[in-house]
Amino acid sequence: MRAIALLLTLATSTWVWSEPLAEIISTGANARSTTQASACALAFEQAEADAIDQLTDVDTSQPELLSRIDERLGEADDELFDCRVETRWSVRQTVIPSEPTPEVDTPDLLRLGALESIDGRYQAECRATNRGEACRAKIEAEAGQDLLARLFDRENLTDADLALEADGFEGSQSFNYDRSDLTLTMDGTFYFIRTLPRADAIEAAQPKAVGTQGALKRTSKPEPDPQPLDNLDVTLFYVWDGNDRASSDHLALSARRWGIGLWVDNRIGVSAFLGDERAGIADNKGNVYNDGDRYSIRGVGVGYRWFDNRPITLESMLHFVDAQPYSALLAPDCSGCTPSTYEADNYVQATLNLKTNNEGLNLGWMLTWKVRENMTQYDNLSGGWYVEVQF
Repeated sequence: MRAIALLLTLATSTWVWSEPLAEIISTGANARSTTQASACALAFEQAEADAIDQLTDVDTSQPELLSRIDERLGEADDELFDCRVETRWSVRQTVIPSEPTPEVDTPDLLRLGALESIDGRYQAECRATNRGEACRAKIEAEAGQDLLARLFDRENLTDADLALEADGFEGSQSFNYDRSDLTLTMDGTFYFIRTLPRADAIEAAQPKAVGTQGALKRTSKPEPDPQPLDNLDVTLFYVWDGNDRASSDHLALSARRWGIGLWVDNRIGVSAFLGDERAGIADNKGNVYNDGDRYSIRGVGVGYRWFDNRPITLESMLHFVDAQPYSALLAPDCSGCTPSTYEADNYVQATLNLKTNNEGLNLGWMLTWKVRENMTQYDNLSGGWYVEVQF
């Protein structure tokens, strides 16, 4: 009979459990010892003692370690090893629950306002504007969907019951620029607030920190790297500008040019070149016969790329060309070619270049118009291959 009475007493006794308090504290400590391991152990003991001192109602509370980061500082001048330990603590306090409530989908059971987290490495591509906010929004949306799928499976919910609102990120971020495009990689912990899937979502009065994937890992936020200079391209180029066809008995000029270009934002550019030029005369069938020696030319100019951030672009340039003083009698042995005296002269040069437009090697076809002061019996249009290395 006494055993039965004891069982009845235990059955009617009030049961208790532990739940985490909302308050979370961080502590840190430094310690030295004869070994690195013992220094870190001493630093952790000091951080733990500091956490217990800060927690209220210690008699009925149990400190709970959420995260710990050890920084081994190495050997100091006094031949002792130094260590820094950073910790985060919560508390589980003994409470007496109220009468149980029926299990129905209410905002309280959905824990609206509670903090959820997911660890992972995500990557997204976007335009390189506003420091990658568009990429960050894509990544947060993807991480939120992954976290929702876990919550739905764990708590037997649907997207009609629960939604998540992004609440920040802790971890590393890397930015990889390709002219106007950006690839953002985020590796760390993503945080979200539980809300209802409608505009008037109820905000929880006392949010509770809940980790979905292990203990929350708090690390110091890395300093952002300076944004790399993405709007400047340098080009080294070579052009074979041949003029093989012209009207009968017309003067034709062919040139070779080596140059360097500088382009801003893949649109506006300047360039300079050095090269040589040679004159010729077309026969009665339109074939050009070059005659005489080559002479040096050099030029400077400005240009514009018609297509922004495409693998193929149309590039136009306007140069002033300075020709070395040169004169010769052009008398090639060809039918219909009238011998004439030729004198080199400065001129304005316009080019239109259809080319690939990537980092590294590029190829194109360039048309060149050479506008000289004397345009009599002169063929000003020529064309040729364009080879470029772009950085």
